[in-house]
Amino acid sequence: MRFRELLDKEEVIIAPAAYDVVSAQIIEKAGFPLAYLTGLGNEASDLGYPDLGLTTVTEIVRKAGNIAGVVNVPVVCDADTGFGGGLNICRTVRMFEAAGVSAIHLEDQTFPKRCAALRGKRLIDAEQFARRIRTAADARKNGDFVVIARTDSKVVGGIDEAIRRLNMYIENGADMAMVGDLYTFDQYLRLVREVRAPLVVCAADPEHFFIQPDFTLDQWKQTGVKMVLYWYLPLFAAMKAVERVVVSLKETGSIKEIMDDLFTYKEYAKALDLDKWLKIDEQSA
Repeated sequence: MRFRELLDKEEVIIAPAAYDVVSAQIIEKAGFPLAYLTGLGNEASDLGYPDLGLTTVTEIVRKAGNIAGVVNVPVVCDADTGFGGGLNICRTVRMFEAAGVSAIHLEDQTFPKRCAALRGKRLIDAEQFARRIRTAADARKNGDFVVIARTDSKVVGGIDEAIRRLNMYIENGADMAMVGDLYTFDQYLRLVREVRAPLVVCAADPEHFFIQPDFTLDQWKQTGVKMVLYWYLPLFAAMKAVERVVVSLKETGSIKEIMDDLFTYKEYAKALDLDKWLKIDEQSA
């Protein structure tokens, strides 16, 4: 199913964020209708760096293309600020398109950007970013490719500035709008009401529930948002799990106490479609 068809079909899309190819496969097999590649997760898993805009376009496009090559759902990807100026944004769009990605989001921070959870974010001029969104929209060769414009402007001008910027970006060709900051339930109601495109939002990690609570699926539906990105969930869960099992092995010298935390070989094989690949190998022998 194309991403635009999915948007028309679903009331709200819940998207746990893949940080690599196998996490995207697990997310798909769990029944989620798309694979979202997080910039934070990619930067951590691919480079071992925090989310400070250190990833290059070639690095994340390569991973996004690998994901698109094995899953059967649309792939949506974090494209940071577009990895440079207008010419870079044009190339970024075409590279993601060629990789089989269905949509990207671009944000209005200065380059290099930093994680929305960190202080010290700086934004470029709204009019300048609107021109970059126009460049991205015009660079598409495939009309199905979706450009999502993200703003991190809450710290600068609150919700009023976020609404102003997002509507400006929509006027310049963005198909969807996104807020990188966290908001209250009533603020999401206002954003959905006043922003003139479907809204993509970020779920809060537990350390930020004091800003935005852990909304249920029904509550997200009530807000009217179109897509919710659980940007931290698979990566943070995997990091916790790996730490738990390796510490246990180090301390006990055995895996006896962590058996229930491990995939079996059969579960691993199922996640990576081993039987399908073996069948292809047998047919070609």
